[in-house]
Amino acid sequence: MFLFLIYPLLLFFVANGIDRSDTISILSSTFSLGLYFFFLQTKLYVFENRFWMFLCYSVILRCFVLGSHPNLSDDIYRYLFDAKLLFNGFSPYVQTPSAWIVANQMPFGDMKELLTNMNSPNYFSVYPLLLLSIFLIGFVLNSLLQTQFLGIQIIFLLFDFLNLNLIRRFYPKESFHFYWIYFANPLVIIEGVSQMHPEILFVPWLLVFVQTNHLWIRELAMIILTQFKINTVLFLLGFSHQRKKILYGAFGILLSLVVWKITVFSNLESQGSRGIGLFFHSFRFAGILEPIFYITLHSFGYSYLSGILSLSTFAFLLINLFLNEKFLSLPIERRLFLLYTIFLLFSPVIHSWYWILFVILGMICRINPILQTLVIILAFLSYLIYVSELYFYLYWILSLIGFGIYGIKEINYLRKTAIPWQS
Repeated sequence: MFLFLIYPLLLFFVANGIDRSDTISILSSTFSLGLYFFFLQTKLYVFENRFWMFLCYSVILRCFVLGSHPNLSDDIYRYLFDAKLLFNGFSPYVQTPSAWIVANQMPFGDMKELLTNMNSPNYFSVYPLLLLSIFLIGFVLNSLLQTQFLGIQIIFLLFDFLNLNLIRRFYPKESFHFYWIYFANPLVIIEGVSQMHPEILFVPWLLVFVQTNHLWIRELAMIILTQFKINTVLFLLGFSHQRKKILYGAFGILLSLVVWKITVFSNLESQGSRGIGLFFHSFRFAGILEPIFYITLHSFGYSYLSGILSLSTFAFLLINLFLNEKFLSLPIERRLFLLYTIFLLFSPVIHSWYWILFVILGMICRINPILQTLVIILAFLSYLIYVSELYFYLYWILSLIGFGIYGIKEINYLRKTAIPWQS
């Protein structure tokens, strides 16, 4: 049991001490967390059959990162800025933060400090209203506790506690090795609870989406998922193995897109140039297959089209999957896992917290713990790009090798296997 006492301390020191601008800090944190996580899963017999103790340990791991400073990402400052605008009756979609500060010479609270720390002061908000509402609740709790981040971290801890219980409820007969993949995953704990990235908020609805046999519940879960992040629209192909039901699910997507149009996309021109366009061309961060398009187009002077071309290729693959009977006959969790994996391969931008949904779907699909450990290591290694863009190429090669090997395995699986699944 002593070995398990070291792990929360390791999480604490990494969450509070990692410096994304220092190579040694990133490398030591990455490999200590990834390898120790993998090592401990061989020692889970110490919990015997006492799940309550295992659950308490998982919660304790998360509590050890509460109060840590979000030193790996600047996103929280934008979330808080937009949440404070909502709290004070302003729309976060009308002006950029910089323009709002200029127009309001006496801003309330620490708005100027948030503006200084955020990474997108000249871009319009791309965060949907439902997501910002969670941060609004966290902001209110921050105010009550007189802290800057702890209130939001507590909200995220509560959400993740719900995730742990739902996993146990939906998969009650699994081994501790199965649960360990999510329950003790350092990527989930640090990126989710400590750094407050919203992917862990998606997990309850994703689990419901996979487990329910009721069409209307699945559609409701789909609407909520797309109101947290628009790229979850790709899960539409996981709606059913029958195309008619997939089209039925599209009704929920249309309803969700209407909400997006009223809020985030109320000004399409502004969003296209200084909003969602941030995703395509304002910075380069850890794409896996997109750099192939970038390098090719760069020689012709059209490198700015690489993100669009990569996502267009992804869309073409989705259409082919929709027409592929073998894919549609796979179990829903396998379909969702493959869809999200392909998305990560072709996305122009992959931040480390994007892998959280890969972790949960990979756990459900019983993906090898070695691959899950590889994901943890690659995710944290991506912070090397903050040190130098030269590290991007090293990270890119490692990603291509690692997921290239796994991709060959998945292709063979699709070629040889078709498992009927009933809605």
